Amino acid sequence: MDSPAFSLTPRPAALLARAQDIPGAGYWAAAVLVMLALAVRLLLSSAMGNGYGYTCFYPAVILAAYWLGARPALMAAGLSTAIVYAFLGPAPLHWNMDGRGLVALSFFLLSSALLIHILSTIRARFDLLASTHARVEALATGQAELFREHAQRTTDHLQLISAILQLRAREEADPMVSRVLTNAASRTLLISRAHREFTGKPDSRIPFDAFARKLVEASAARGGLATDRVRIAGGDLDVPLEHATALGLVLLDYLTTLKSCSPAASLAVILADDGDQRTLSLVAAGGGDIGPPRDIPLFEAVSEQLGGRLLITRGATGCGVRISFPAAIQPVQAWEPVAVSLH
Repeated sequence: MDSPAFSLTPRPAALLARAQDIPGAGYWAAAVLVMLALAVRLLLSSAMGNGYGYTCFYPAVILAAYWLGARPALMAAGLSTAIVYAFLGPAPLHWNMDGRGLVALSFFLLSSALLIHILSTIRARFDLLASTHARVEALATGQAELFREHAQRTTDHLQLISAILQLRAREEADPMVSRVLTNAASRTLLISRAHREFTGKPDSRIPFDAFARKLVEASAARGGLATDRVRIAGGDLDVPLEHATALGLVLLDYLTTLKSCSPAASLAVILADDGDQRTLSLVAAGGGDIGPPRDIPLFEAVSEQLGGRLLITRGATGCGVRISFPAAIQPVQAWEPVAVSLH
């Protein structure tokens, strides 16, 4: 079985990589190995005498079979035979051979054929193993990425559900129902954070400026919004992933509001750092009027989850939104078990 001249089996990678694009590189490399073997044989000629010097050519055949493949190795064996027979025998350039020389030649050819077969098979198994490993690794990596993406999506949805539950708990008049909703919000947020652990980046922080620009570009790609209508001023501030999810929901909703406004209207997105507090401001920055958020309960739910305060103002240039919240992620609210009696 002949295998490609260059595969994933161990070898001098740098030299072979350079020769990969040269036509017949494997055969040229085999010839070089034979010439090196000849040089060693000539250096040791005084010690080895005038016998049939096949011994020094075995390494050339072995290395050619292991590094280059079966066909280059066969060429190395044939070239070695021709060199020894023509120049290194007891009667150079005389194509006659005694019994001893015939035995030596037969043994060299037979052993070379066996070596080439065995090493070529090993190379083929190495190549198969490497390609199988690469496929399995690619599949495992793809599955891991899919799992992380699923965990991230689940995290974002659970975080939103937790915020809505917390908002409904605050608005509920019945203390018992309010406590049940608060406990559900707390548990949901805890599950959301557990899923974020599965993404492999539970404590990651992302630059707000780049994050907001990506959201604006995604919203503009759906039509109805030019990116130059949004000005982002976040400086070099970064936010935790949990905050980024909440702020992203707010920004996307307000970008939807901006799409329905006059083309002259523009929006300024400003994230300010006030020590241990952060403030997100969404204010009109152009001549057009910007209406109130389309989903005010969503803004209230996000503010509630961030542990912050929501302020919606109405001015001459349109509606403005301001959310102040702690810069650090707040701990999950403690559960308050509800006593239930069965009759």
